[in-house]
Amino acid sequence: MDKNKHVILVGMPGSGKSSLGFILAKLMKRPFVDTDYYIIKREKKSIAEIFDEQGEDNFRKLERQTLLKIIRHNPSVISTGGGMPCFYDNMDVMNEFAVTVYLEVTPEILFEHLKNNKKRPLVRDKTPEDLMDYINTSLEQRKQYYEKACISVQAYDITPTQLAMNLYKMING
Repeated sequence: MDKNKHVILVGMPGSGKSSLGFILAKLMKRPFVDTDYYIIKREKKSIAEIFDEQGEDNFRKLERQTLLKIIRHNPSVISTGGGMPCFYDNMDVMNEFAVTVYLEVTPEILFEHLKNNKKRPLVRDKTPEDLMDYINTSLEQRKQYYEKACISVQAYDITPTQLAMNLYKMING
């Protein structure tokens, strides 16, 4: 693996990309970038506000612009929004400029991580049944993009710190 490339974490919302990314960036002595927070800071609006005011299509364009901007900088650890790999040719761009890592998590674990989250626009107003349906449907639709990642890891039954250490070893050989 090219340890001089970015490391980009992909996976479903609630899979632990941000938590893992923060730890991995410290281990690798690199900056950490969460693309959602990058967009929030730049737009001075929450993701939910962007969705509500400008729609999902515009949000996906903002994600694309963010990706293209971030990959021009020195190597960092990047946590993407769950949908970013699934739009435009984002996953191909990520694979060109980074070691991509898909965090695989079971639908049941995603449900537990998302059931009380009111900040995420695509899950905030769902009943438990609707949330589980959304998770299963989204995972089925998105998996084809996530599975293009250079590395796939099971991100459950392991602490974020241990997973970060394992990834660090994989990336740095």
